[in-house]
Amino acid sequence: MVHRARDRRSGGIVAVKLLPESCIETAWKRETAALTQIQHDHVIQLHESGLCEGGAYVALEWLSGADLSSVISRHPLPISEFSRLVKQSLIALSAVHQAGYLHRDIKPENLMQSTSGDWKLIDFGEARPLLEATQQAMIGSIYFMAPEQFGQAPLTPRTDLYSLGCTFYRAVAGRYLHDGDTTPQVIASHLHPSPIPLQDQPPRLPTQLAQWLQTLVSRQPSSRPISAQWALEQFDTININAHS
Repeated sequence: MVHRARDRRSGGIVAVKLLPESCIETAWKRETAALTQIQHDHVIQLHESGLCEGGAYVALEWLSGADLSSVISRHPLPISEFSRLVKQSLIALSAVHQAGYLHRDIKPENLMQSTSGDWKLIDFGEARPLLEATQQAMIGSIYFMAPEQFGQAPLTPRTDLYSLGCTFYRAVAGRYLHDGDTTPQVIASHLHPSPIPLQDQPPRLPTQLAQWLQTLVSRQPSSRPISAQWALEQFDTININAHS
């Protein structure tokens, strides 16, 4: 549960997330450890954490905007806003990886837009240090999980990039890249993606943008950008307004 609260010392508004005792050794420790190490304008900031009656809490930066899922619930992002989302979320993810962590649960619900319009990466309850992020139980939303998360392959920064790529596609195209009537059908779509390039699929995205997205969501991790910073540099070279 997340509550809006006031910090008695600073007087500022914070978000207080309460976690049950069963989450102390998992989500609470992961989020606290990750956010203690990651300090960035496009990553939600941790103010305080501790144990309390019945469980634990984290006091986080208060964001009064909406998450990406809510923003795109009616229509996809316009290209200009999409460009801001891409740049700021890749900058955030680069900071996460440089701090030595994987997020492991990137999806529209975990990208939050502030009232100023800036985007922030939130919810680090599944984050893990890079050296410990081996495959265990399936974590995340099946619509945004990388193929290696359905098997026994090790997870890397390129795993987060795949999830972010699926999130970008959902934001700009207005539909899931991998969909199905059942969970097995969605998983099969990730593992055996369509041979038709994204630029030739509806909706028709700008060709250069579709080609760039295609690299992020490549089935093989080795075919994806080597880092979030590299993906951002590639994005900066494309003409996002050029339609096919």
